[in-house]
Amino acid sequence: MNRIEREKQTVQRLIELYCRHHLKVETMPEEYQHLAEFACHRLDHCKYGENKTACKNCPTHFYASKEREQIREIMRWAYQRMILYSPKDAIAHTFYNVKHWLQSLSFRTGVIVLLCCIPFYVLSFAQMLLPISVAAKGILWTVLFGLAKTCQYGGLTILGVEGYKQLKNKFKRNKQQA
Repeated sequence: MNRIEREKQTVQRLIELYCRHHLKVETMPEEYQHLAEFACHRLDHCKYGENKTACKNCPTHFYASKEREQIREIMRWAYQRMILYSPKDAIAHTFYNVKHWLQSLSFRTGVIVLLCCIPFYVLSFAQMLLPISVAAKGILWTVLFGLAKTCQYGGLTILGVEGYKQLKNKFKRNKQQA
């Protein structure tokens, strides 16, 4: 599912949540159905396509003033409650937002984050030499190894496929020169 389809699905669900739990109606009233259709239509015609940001951060507002106020009110109410009424959707939405934000960071940032995993890997195993209890060693290993994996996957997410290929080619060139 592409970004536009996910955004349309999220807007639809937010409006449904708002109608069901705030307005206390089972079926969506006509004006909210119109708003959902309007939002989906506008998302289909978004000039940024797959590279779009969240609508509130977008430089081009394509909602008319009436619809913009309605959607703001709905999002203000529904986003805060989405985790309660639709936790799977809330977690998926947060995951995609974080992933999109990470991918917008620079190649250099990706390399730095990726290199941060090395000290955490070293520390996660080096702490086994410390004269502390086995339970403390297990906790330290779990925390440090988790940080190493977080840095590794975060760095790879920032780099993306193209950045990973670029980094791999750089290491190959260095190896051939040596």
